[in-house]
Amino acid sequence: MSAEEIFDVVVVGGGPAGATAATDLARMGRKVALLDKAGRIKPCGGAIPPRLVRDFAIPDHLLKARVNSARMISPSAQSVDMPIKGGYVGMVDREEFDEWLRVRAAKEGATRVTGAYEKITRERDGGVIVHYEARDAGSSALRTKLVIGADGALSQVGRQEVPGADKTRFVFAYHEIVQAGPAGVDANRCEIHYCGALSPDFYAWIFRMAIR
Repeated sequence: MSAEEIFDVVVVGGGPAGATAATDLARMGRKVALLDKAGRIKPCGGAIPPRLVRDFAIPDHLLKARVNSARMISPSAQSVDMPIKGGYVGMVDREEFDEWLRVRAAKEGATRVTGAYEKITRERDGGVIVHYEARDAGSSALRTKLVIGADGALSQVGRQEVPGADKTRFVFAYHEIVQAGPAGVDANRCEIHYCGALSPDFYAWIFRMAIR
């Protein structure tokens, strides 16, 4: 990548928001770079409604399950079922789903850049330089006219550029995939557990994935 190359937009963060922004901008003819870390898997947010599937042209093979109800389970083990009448919520594996979105952005013309965002500096002519740590290549930079910070709730872009953003509170999240037999969680239902044994601070949610 030429040091003199100037992008219209650099999108920092390759999750659904960042990858979709890069896709839409590339389709509009903008010169876009999508900067994203390698190997990171978002541990939550795998539920997408049919409207999103339709509006963003999500292919069927990415849906691991279609749930038509949710079971809420309280700390005292009381439960209530919440049906989704006449519809469903699709469940995706974020490792596969997010990468598919990034690949789509590249197919539309966005330039994928793998690295960890470091900081933004500004040139005298108003240009912006996005500095990042490239994998196996050390510090590098992208010149651009505009930056979109789509790097999550603890956005490093936001913490640097938005007053007060460094005070954001957060919780830790993780996910795991375990192999299970036919017994257990209903394939058409997700469960949300407000139970200290599973999540001492907030909640845990579980759904079955169809193995293809």
